[in-house]
Amino acid sequence: MAKLYIDSAKCTGCMNCQTVCALVHFKRQAPSESAIKVLLDPFGGMHSHIYCRQCSDPACAAACAENAIQPDPVTGIPVINGKLCISCGACVEACPFHAVFLSPYVDHAIKCDLCNGKPACVEACLFNVIELRE
Repeated sequence: MAKLYIDSAKCTGCMNCQTVCALVHFKRQAPSESAIKVLLDPFGGMHSHIYCRQCSDPACAAACAENAIQPDPVTGIPVINGKLCISCGACVEACPFHAVFLSPYVDHAIKCDLCNGKPACVEACLFNVIELRE
């Protein structure tokens, strides 16, 4: 299964990845609606990232009482069905990478779906910090 790999040492903190994620999925430039988060380190310059690792046995899915997180039949990527999700936050609590989010603007949890195999964050990263690997 494909996964994102991020070389934080090369990150400039431009936030393109975070911005494009929210724009592609929700048509808004709202950081709270991005499935990738950039944690800026303004003094040390070593920015870090919070993102879904596409676990083979995802704790977020196991924690979901509504069965709203299931593998996509084509890509195999665990995705959130917004119609089934009740925003209880169990998946948020269960994720060991803190990569599932609740937004005040969206009525379901948010996690990376790899944009159906063509992640917009990879395309938007001008410094090749983010890669999609099998």
